[in-house]
Amino acid sequence: MSNNTALGKILIVDDDENIADLLSVNLRSEGYQVDTISQASDVLHLDLSDTNLVIADAMKQNFNGMQLLENLKENPATSHLGFIATSSDDSERCVIEALDKGADDYVVKPFSLRELIARIRSVLRRHAVQARVSPSNRLCFQTLVVDLTTRIVTDDGMQLPLSRTEYLILVLLLKNIGVPTSRREIFNNVWKDSPEMSNDRIVDTNISRLRKKLGDVGSYIQNRSGLGYMFVM
Repeated sequence: MSNNTALGKILIVDDDENIADLLSVNLRSEGYQVDTISQASDVLHLDLSDTNLVIADAMKQNFNGMQLLENLKENPATSHLGFIATSSDDSERCVIEALDKGADDYVVKPFSLRELIARIRSVLRRHAVQARVSPSNRLCFQTLVVDLTTRIVTDDGMQLPLSRTEYLILVLLLKNIGVPTSRREIFNNVWKDSPEMSNDRIVDTNISRLRKKLGDVGSYIQNRSGLGYMFVM
């Protein structure tokens, strides 16, 4: 198992060994930590405290993937987990049932591996936003605190003099911890009123300035080649 947990941990629940192995190998190559299990009922005995996403089929087992989904969503300790249901059943009834029970997505087998990975990123991105925004409307990472109401950024209690551009980039990255944000997406969010300025160098230059102002915390902003910038955990 890969020790790289920067992009998050995924649990694959599938009694088709070939599919489980295919997903495991490819997701690990993407930078995720992956565990696999064949029986949905066995998931109930696992410690899921460091898990970010469950991808489950097991629809034909006595305790099936749909029952697992329902159990996880009813349990306060696991209700926050992302959940993607996979199945060869493409009926509208099954899709609606999964979504009604709390699944983030439903993918029909056989699926495109590239499409599934894109859907995984989307689910993890949404859950990262939910997890990082506290009831006090703050974003926190390590010793860094961003108050979204006052727009004041502090590191270990000391206020940081960020520009408007640096602040917007920081907020975007903090809302997507563990998920790469492309240069194009950063530009579209931060410079949306100035499309004529578009180029990668503007983004890279401002990321470099932001890293310096953040000091030690800035080292957690990394560039994943071909994917974009992200805060790693």
